Amino acid sequence: MTDLNLPVIDKEKCTLCGTCVEVCPEDVLAITEETLTYANPDQCTMCTECEAACPENAVACYFQIGWADDEVKNE
Repeated sequence: MTDLNLPVIDKEKCTLCGTCVEVCPEDVLAITEETLTYANPDQCTMCTECEAACPENAVACYFQIGWADDEVKNE
């Protein structure tokens, strides 16, 4: 998974409350050394639970949308 598929953390807004860490079903996020970081970035499914749970709007999930080509659609 690339960085483009990970939740974006605004460290200016983050108060380290841990709510996003608690709701993440894949244990992607963690608080270490007084910062929010990615513990298991390859496990992120972009479920957006962390974004929805953050009371400070410090987490944002951006999706990459891909379109199937005509051959795939016609199969």
